[in-house]
Amino acid sequence: MSGVQKRIVLMLTVGFVVGVAYAGGPETFQLGPTGMCGTLSRNAATITTVDKGSPAEGKIKVGDELVGAGETLFKIDLRRELAVAIDQAETEQAGGKLTLMLKGNKKVDLQLAVLGSYSTTAPYTCPKSEAIIARAAETLLKAGKLDTGATHAELLGLMATGEPKYIAAVAKVIQNADWIKPDAEKIEMLLKGDDDMGYVGWYWGYHLITLSEYYLLTKDASVLPAIKIYALGLARGQDSGGLYGHRMATPKRNGRLPGYAQMNQTSLSCFMGMLLAQKCGIDDPILAKGIETTYAYYATYIGKGGFPYGVHGPNSGIYNNNGTSGSAALCMVLKGNQEGARFFSQLAATSYDGLENGHASTFFNPLWTPLGANVSGPEVTRQFFQRSRWFQTMYRSWNGGFSRFGGNSREGDQAGVALLTYCLPRKVLMITGKNANETLWVKGKEATEVVERSNTDYKSKSADELLALFGNPFPQVTRAAVWALRDKDGDVMPWLTRLLKEGTKIEKESAIEYFGWKCPTNQALSQMELLGSILRNKKEHPEVRAAAAGSLAWLGERAYPYYNDMLALIVDEEPGDRFRDVDQSIGKSINALCGDPFKAGLVTDKALFYKAALKLADHKRQHARADGMHMLEGMPLEDFSMVADKVMHVVQNNDPTYHSYHSPGGSIGSGIAILANLRGSCRTPLGARLKPGTVRGSVSKNGGF
Repeated sequence: MSGVQKRIVLMLTVGFVVGVAYAGGPETFQLGPTGMCGTLSRNAATITTVDKGSPAEGKIKVGDELVGAGETLFKIDLRRELAVAIDQAETEQAGGKLTLMLKGNKKVDLQLAVLGSYSTTAPYTCPKSEAIIARAAETLLKAGKLDTGATHAELLGLMATGEPKYIAAVAKVIQNADWIKPDAEKIEMLLKGDDDMGYVGWYWGYHLITLSEYYLLTKDASVLPAIKIYALGLARGQDSGGLYGHRMATPKRNGRLPGYAQMNQTSLSCFMGMLLAQKCGIDDPILAKGIETTYAYYATYIGKGGFPYGVHGPNSGIYNNNGTSGSAALCMVLKGNQEGARFFSQLAATSYDGLENGHASTFFNPLWTPLGANVSGPEVTRQFFQRSRWFQTMYRSWNGGFSRFGGNSREGDQAGVALLTYCLPRKVLMITGKNANETLWVKGKEATEVVERSNTDYKSKSADELLALFGNPFPQVTRAAVWALRDKDGDVMPWLTRLLKEGTKIEKESAIEYFGWKCPTNQALSQMELLGSILRNKKEHPEVRAAAAGSLAWLGERAYPYYNDMLALIVDEEPGDRFRDVDQSIGKSINALCGDPFKAGLVTDKALFYKAALKLADHKRQHARADGMHMLEGMPLEDFSMVADKVMHVVQNNDPTYHSYHSPGGSIGSGIAILANLRGSCRTPLGARLKPGTVRGSVSKNGGF
């Protein structure tokens, strides 16, 4: 791995590195352009480092305890309060003077650079934002900074300025970079699995994003061969679900991703890179197919929820995770899906207060979340920036750069990441709003509502107000409204009953969820028959019927009469459900309803039961497959011939069409349990009871397994 690639991996896979680095002690934070870093207690910061040449040098020393700014002690959030003081000190009126209070009634004045005031429209039409852009860009041009291995974020940030001087600097780096000349023969070996590929799942996607934006900006055709090689490599290296992990899927890995397999942040950057390559004119059926495969998966999240770390389905309880909502918004813009772009952009827009969150790293959220929010237009961007400005101030260095945890941070200088946000008004790159679709822009009061959506106080709302939210297009809202409604006094049953009978699809799903997990039993039982009628109604949307099954599952034996209806829904075909999400949902519910259907006497229609169980066992996703196998664990020996081939197929785990996963224990474990249970019930060799070829060689000659 080259030096540049090592740095890229360090920047883009900090989940391991940073997590280990900070697991052993208090987290250290940079304290804005003061030149200091410190660890935080409730209302104070203990100084751990002071940069040489910085405003704090010679005035504050390591070990000092910072307790206030100006004449005010820190009260609630030290860094946000310090950020306000810094921004005030940098105004022309204050002349750069920042007064800090140290423990022991000591005051110290620091001299900061005078940058002016933020405008009310910042980062739009804002002299201070422009000054910060100039300083940050110049830090990236300092002697040797880019030549020693610029990261993609730094190159993208410089290009986002749109200024010829910085674009020329990027061109020089790209033309001299080793990754501009990918070895097609070596990549072919990697894709076959003949050589270890390293973490290409990370840097191929970012290579493509950077090179494609560079080409679209400059029309420098010299980068097109590299763009094509990386784009086709990604298209060929995806797993059967169209996703990526640290590495590619290869034939020698049976078409699977290694390790714990897919990660959404990795997959979305690869997806974005392929989409941008297509914008550059790379017209190849392999690339087109790869894009459509990945797109089909991510389209299933639209209107359903945010992205978890791996492949576990939409999460209706989160708005953003590791910047994935921002990444997805940009991908949907590039794909031309306005519904998806609007949904994910608004998830990102309301995530302004979570830029420091992430899986062991704060790198991805600041990079992608503001860019995704920007898809919703200038008014949303301005409000997002205003609410997250403290973050930018606290990570802005005294020398013009940006850093997460000080100059020795493993994540390095973050000037490029900050430049992408500050340069959003310039709309130079595709990822910063070039050719923006103005129909997605949100304005006026609605813009404020979009940005503040995650801060809604549901507890303060009346029952009528909460019921009005049951039709909201954002599942994070409906879920919160459902839970808040349960705590309200008064009889809401008539309203819920009406929604169950006459509501829209979303309203019905919300009302059904009300009667699900944690609902008071007496309330849920009062609607059991109505929920059952929804489950049985083939005119209802399959997802609504599946939701009804999910709520019924928590009623235990009283809902047993609906067991066969759940089986029937699994057996039914839903042509529009490409990934069989309905089947997966029902599989989870039916096992929650009864873990041992044979013992409970629920297997009254064997043909229906085994057809449903085998359909689940044939699912491409491990959790659904595990549910199907679990249904079979208590089966009698005489029925084994009906399922033997599928059981052994699952246990052998060689199917290349399975979507990669990190732990096959659920499905394989249930398969082994089936075999163990059946062997324990045998009085004669099991192999002798099976027709020849039933288990395809998995039964030993003496009948044992």
